[in-house]
Amino acid sequence: MATELEQLRGDLVRAMRRSPDTARRVMEVLERLDVIGITEAWNPKLVGRSTARARLRSLENLRTRYPRAFAELQAIAAEHTDAPASRSVAAGRDIGVAVTGDHNQFVIGNPGLPQTSGDHVDFRDGTFHDPVIGVQHNHYGTVPAPVEWRPVGQVEPLEFGVHRTRRVPGEPDVPPYVQRDRDEDLRAELAHSGLVLILGEPYAGKSYTAWHGVRSLADPNQPASEEHRFHAPDPGEDIRALLAALRGKSGKYVVWLDELTDHLDGGDLEPRLLVRLTGLGAVVLGTMSPDEYYRRRAGTGPGDKVVAAARTVTLSREWRTAELERLAVLDDPRAFPAYMWSGREGAASYFAVGHLLFDEWRRSGTRLEHPRGQLLVRAAVDLARCGVTGAVPGELLRRVQEQYGEEERESFEDALAWATAPLFGVSGLLVQGDEGDTAGTWRAYGALVAEALSSGDLEPVPDEVWWTLLDAAGEQDSPLVFRAVLDAACTALQARIEAGDPAVALGFARRTEGEEREAWLRRAADAGHPDAAVDLAEILRDRADEAGALTYLEQAAEVGSSRAAAALGSLLRKRAEYWLRTAAEAGDGAAAHELGDMLVGSGHEDEAARWYLKALTAGHHEVAASMGTLLNSWRDPYAEVWLRYGAAWGDLRAVAELAFHLSCQPEHDKDEVDRLYRQAAEGGDANAARALGTSLERQGRFDEAMALYHQAFEGDIPGAARSIGLLLRRQGKSEEAEEWLSKAVATIPPPPPIPTPTPTDSPDTVGE
Repeated sequence: MATELEQLRGDLVRAMRRSPDTARRVMEVLERLDVIGITEAWNPKLVGRSTARARLRSLENLRTRYPRAFAELQAIAAEHTDAPASRSVAAGRDIGVAVTGDHNQFVIGNPGLPQTSGDHVDFRDGTFHDPVIGVQHNHYGTVPAPVEWRPVGQVEPLEFGVHRTRRVPGEPDVPPYVQRDRDEDLRAELAHSGLVLILGEPYAGKSYTAWHGVRSLADPNQPASEEHRFHAPDPGEDIRALLAALRGKSGKYVVWLDELTDHLDGGDLEPRLLVRLTGLGAVVLGTMSPDEYYRRRAGTGPGDKVVAAARTVTLSREWRTAELERLAVLDDPRAFPAYMWSGREGAASYFAVGHLLFDEWRRSGTRLEHPRGQLLVRAAVDLARCGVTGAVPGELLRRVQEQYGEEERESFEDALAWATAPLFGVSGLLVQGDEGDTAGTWRAYGALVAEALSSGDLEPVPDEVWWTLLDAAGEQDSPLVFRAVLDAACTALQARIEAGDPAVALGFARRTEGEEREAWLRRAADAGHPDAAVDLAEILRDRADEAGALTYLEQAAEVGSSRAAAALGSLLRKRAEYWLRTAAEAGDGAAAHELGDMLVGSGHEDEAARWYLKALTAGHHEVAASMGTLLNSWRDPYAEVWLRYGAAWGDLRAVAELAFHLSCQPEHDKDEVDRLYRQAAEGGDANAARALGTSLERQGRFDEAMALYHQAFEGDIPGAARSIGLLLRRQGKSEEAEEWLSKAVATIPPPPPIPTPTPTDSPDTVGE
């Protein structure tokens, strides 16, 4: 007994076939829904068990998720529900009185009497005035009318259940047939009556191959009486009725039973019926999966015996090289992309569900339900667009995906599980690597890449994806070929390279070596990238091309690169030292003095002292302050001699340094120290101003001290703000004092963190 959904499916199919307007109404209901593949499944031209199952599944989905649309379809079906088949009794030679009784007994003259089930009409209380002729109609199913047997040359691919591909303006719904290597074997089997099975996995191209095999039976040179004729039973049609349609008729016939298992499970086809059917000259052509075939062939049930009697032709999902070559030269815009991208999944699968998988990936609902999953597929598609057509490790796929942004709403593991889950019974959006691959490698389903390339609405591959791939290709044991990825990146970014994009050139420079790296750096530096200019300058300095290095460093420093400025200063210092040494050796006292100042603090103080003496010998008296300061740092008693010598020449630096030197002596003349500090402060020495202010504050000369502290503060002397604050507090000006003390705290940086000892810092033994 048919289920509710099976009954609804049958009612809708019959209504759509009888009325184009009804078919249009049904399709309008379905087109309003965001359900991929549903309108294709309900195409009125399609027949076959696979189509029937697809329609049944779609009704199950509608009843659960779209109850309003389901109710609309029920209402449409109810408008066209057939009246029960009848049995009639005719009075006289004309049907003047008709008495019907199908499942119920109707009593003539007593319509109110109880009705009983049966195949008879009770005439006991009837009154008849003419001879009565009783006619009983026995229905065993839908018997195909002669017109339903069609010449095989008129059968279209869609009638065999061949799936539509992406619609291309000006092209048919399906691409032209490509000869398969097993076509001749199938044609040979179809030349003889009997059961022929095409074995293959879903979307291996069984239906299209079957159509081509049946069409190949057409021979325009044969008379019409000898031409092969074709019939595909509708879903639920009783196959036994075909015997009546064939009995007593000459000719050759093909019965198409897509997905033979469905006919076996319902008991429609059993061994004796198959023998009688093929005995009348019919070829029964069906399809089945290899696993199901070999399982049932070894069974003992009626359906298993039917399978065991079949002749088989096996069709692989993955196309062979010769088949792909025939596809590549096909005159159809869809052919070459299929040749390029169908891969192990096969061209038939590519054409049938590739565009559906692409739509599932790109639809807005996917973005909401699987945000990271959609980005993960985008990453895999972009890898293929980058030339990485093979499967890559999951970790690399994760790294590439992260270049498009993080998605906290979905974990990587959940995203990968969704992206790899089979859809439409064929494949996930991501496909695992070669068979036997246990490393967890993945690639995009080929049709997604082809659709993306042809759609033109995907954004360019982000630069960071290219850099991630080049970095990965440079790693040890990487599955990527560095040079291949680099060439692909150069080709993809060629327009920006030629336009002088410095970011692109620098990206390549950071991932190449030797002369190639230098060439990329020069491109980026010439285009104004400061980091590239510094890197190039380092190469030029190592090559002793300081003039070239200076040019690039100055260029970068002028646009604000601190790195360039530091490198430029270092280079200029070395050049300055070189030229100062040259001048000092030639007897220039000022050069010797400046060279000595440059060497102080660099660990070459002894050499600095020798140059100071050379400067003094050359008559350069200004060197005295530098010499005295150096000797003072060594606690040398001759420091005072040199400082007094400089002070006598009016060198304010020597004056300030002498005041500091004297203040550090246990016994010193405070008045002399204050006088020297004042002389230096009045000359603009801010350090001397603070030192003098401290001395005057101790003497209670607060106003003078405060003025000197402010001079020191304006000269950016550390501690000046604190001195002002403390003096204000001492004067009772608390609010103003706190303001200055806050400034002082703000100018003091925090101490550096104490480093955590590493295991290597610890002694190896207790004794140590």
